[in-house]
Amino acid sequence: MTAALHIGHLSKSFQNTPVLNDISLSLDPGEILFIIGASGCGKTTLLRCLAGFEQPDSGEISLSGKTIFSKNTNLPVRETTFGLPRTGRCSVPHLTVYRNIAYGLGNGKGRTAQERQRIEAMLELTGISELAGRYPHELSGGQQQRVALARALAPDPELILLDEPFSALDEQLRRQIREDMIAALRANGKSAVFVSHDREEALQYADRIAVMKQGRILQTASPHELYRQPADLDAVLFIGEGIVFPAALNADGTADCRLGRLPVQSGAPAGTRGTLLIRPEQFSLHPHSAPVVSIHAVVLKTTPKARYTEISLRAGQTVLTLNLPSAPTLSDGISAVLHLDGPALFFPGNTL
Repeated sequence: MTAALHIGHLSKSFQNTPVLNDISLSLDPGEILFIIGASGCGKTTLLRCLAGFEQPDSGEISLSGKTIFSKNTNLPVRETTFGLPRTGRCSVPHLTVYRNIAYGLGNGKGRTAQERQRIEAMLELTGISELAGRYPHELSGGQQQRVALARALAPDPELILLDEPFSALDEQLRRQIREDMIAALRANGKSAVFVSHDREEALQYADRIAVMKQGRILQTASPHELYRQPADLDAVLFIGEGIVFPAALNADGTADCRLGRLPVQSGAPAGTRGTLLIRPEQFSLHPHSAPVVSIHAVVLKTTPKARYTEISLRAGQTVLTLNLPSAPTLSDGISAVLHLDGPALFFPGNTL
């Protein structure tokens, strides 16, 4: 199978400051990839290089087997087949929604029967058929998002690129537009690259996630693999919350840390030092011990919240704060037991 997108060893600097460093990625036909990372990590620059708005210093980019950038090739933007929705606004404010989508078809402008059929199909696909005669100033932000996607899909691009497409919308509208946009992309069989800083969004909607930090890709994997089998401590901390401790491995599949001796998931040899990570949801709090890994603790303070109970407790010399969706009624100062569900993760050499 020919990759919908292939990026090989791509690098880019601005004024001798590296922004992208040896980026390699591939995307299968119909696959949705989320690129996530903190602000300034290089994810938007990577998207601009893919779209042809920035020229990489080195590396190569190919689209469905066709090289569009390499040492000897640099196709103009007009000769590539990317769709890049200008999210949040229509590109031509004096044209109706219908004409804005027709604008995406290029020279045809929706004059032929085939072009009109394509425009009507995109209106229906994105749920805006009833808005066809309206003008941009008559649309809400969410409606303009749908128009932007319909216009980008109209010329049938091989790949859709989206840079923080939902960031300007309120939470309720963002959720609805996001689900509709993902559904439209999948219904149209399009590959897509989303740039996002929202890890929950990526975990829910991506086929694969690429985590970036300081111009490098730390790991590319499915959401499940990235969450359960992370290859890098920085990646796992960005993709989800974690409680970390310095630790040393033992020969029996455990590690010693400030919470005591805990089971770990690691293939490193005994004696290796590194960082142990526990997901907060692995903990549960009970009044008594049970035949599982138990850590004795003292409850310092419990604070009921809307959807969980915030509990501060001391385990040995360590003070932990956990947000537990359900917890027994415990008085401050009472002794309790933390149960650990499953092994902790261990990252050799990542000392705190």
